[in-house]
Amino acid sequence: MDILKYRYVYLIFSLVVIIGGIVYGVITGFEFDIDFKGGTKIEVDLKAEFDNNDLENIVSEVTGTKPLVQKTSVGEYTVAITSDVMTEEVSQNVVNALKEKFPNMDEPSIRNIQPSYGKELLNSAMLAIIVSIVIILLYVGIRFKTLGFTAAVTAILALIHDALFIIAIYGIFKLPINSTFVAVILTIIGYSINDTIVVYDRIRENKRKVTRSSDNKETINKSIKQTMKRTINTSVTTIIVIVIVFVFALINSQQVLIEFSIPLMIGIVVGTYSSVCLSTSIWYMLDNVISKFSKTDKKRKK
Repeated sequence: MDILKYRYVYLIFSLVVIIGGIVYGVITGFEFDIDFKGGTKIEVDLKAEFDNNDLENIVSEVTGTKPLVQKTSVGEYTVAITSDVMTEEVSQNVVNALKEKFPNMDEPSIRNIQPSYGKELLNSAMLAIIVSIVIILLYVGIRFKTLGFTAAVTAILALIHDALFIIAIYGIFKLPINSTFVAVILTIIGYSINDTIVVYDRIRENKRKVTRSSDNKETINKSIKQTMKRTINTSVTTIIVIVIVFVFALINSQQVLIEFSIPLMIGIVVGTYSSVCLSTSIWYMLDNVISKFSKTDKKRKK
């Protein structure tokens, strides 16, 4: 098993997806949800069974835009309808249209969400990611100091890769960017660094035993092979759980869980791929470059 043999293929594949997806998203427009662009949210107990598609059609006829309809956990027949910002008159027309279909419904709660909430959410998420990256950088740098500080740097690069990859996926498939998006990114980062540390730990152990190779290639490939079964089993088990969550959400029309589980499944695969293939490849190449510079510097001093 020579994982490093195809290191340039991994880099090219990742760059194509990331750059292509983000550029496509910028050109065609990312699908920002109400959390980021602002809007109106109507919550109401309809007191009767309802179909999400019927509610979408009712609201669309009044507003001219497709809303997000979500069944909430507050009550058996309680629904949350979010749409672009509505005037007081339009929101009242929506309520009247709902009352025609559900005459026994309770009085709804109507509130407007400002775009500033999305900015605060994004700033908080960025702060959380930056703090996490700094802590991870210090932890990996200290824990794996025998591998050199390049191990910490490449671990962070792999995490940045995972985040950008998911952003590209959101751009390609037009998944809504909201608070769930932030949760997905943070979850994937946490999962990915765990896999990376497992591989790095095995590389560190093998470096103490293997001394006959002229470079790190043999050690890295051997370490990946030894951890591959564990990595695949963990990823498959995690994905099975997320698939169950997705099916449950689909059956119960839980839109938030659907939006969370789909990108998370992709993210688990991407995180596994970056931990096994990308982080080790980048570390190997970066370590080789630093070693060459060190040797050249020593020759100059002599």
